[in-house]
Amino acid sequence: MNMKKFYFAALIPLMLILSACQESDRAQSENLAQPEHSNSEPINSHVQNNESSGDSPKDKPSSSNDSNFFSQDIDIVKEKRYSNEKEAVNAIENYYEIGQTNLDLGHGIKGFAEGAAGHQYISWKEGNWLIEINFPTDPVYAIDNYENAESMAKSIVNYLEEHFLPPPDQRGKIQINGFREHPETIVQWQKGNKVYTIDQKTADPFETLQLTVEQSNKQ
Repeated sequence: MNMKKFYFAALIPLMLILSACQESDRAQSENLAQPEHSNSEPINSHVQNNESSGDSPKDKPSSSNDSNFFSQDIDIVKEKRYSNEKEAVNAIENYYEIGQTNLDLGHGIKGFAEGAAGHQYISWKEGNWLIEINFPTDPVYAIDNYENAESMAKSIVNYLEEHFLPPPDQRGKIQINGFREHPETIVQWQKGNKVYTIDQKTADPFETLQLTVEQSNKQ
């Protein structure tokens, strides 16, 4: 009997210890199951804040760099003022009269053609405008859409029959480079003591000619 009492007395503390361990384990498992809120916000709250403030990507103002990129206004026509008209006239260099012609460009326009070291040169006058073309003899090195310098020259003459360049007071000059690697069209004309210039690195000279024609309505 005394032995039974001893075993029963020893069993009670053991049961209390086991019960305390179970309570501790249950508390830890409940803490792990609950999400932490102290250092983070629910994802939905970020979405709502963005929607309520209206700062979606479409609504945000663009940066200064973006606005400059989309609002760049490049001044294509350069104007230079000289102290007098004579200086303005002389500023358009290598201007000359065509003494002889050997090429019919159509519409009553005669030009002068010559060649040297892989180049075809054609020049002609239309009013006070001197027009020059520098074109490669080998079509491999030429810009597209033209067989040779003559085909380009005739295309330009046809265009200028219906589209009018601004009339220079004394000198106007157009230089066209038809080489594929470095195409360029330069237009200059003199009005009083001013010289206007359009210089474009383009493989299509008609882009520059169209810009020049548009200036005739502005002056």
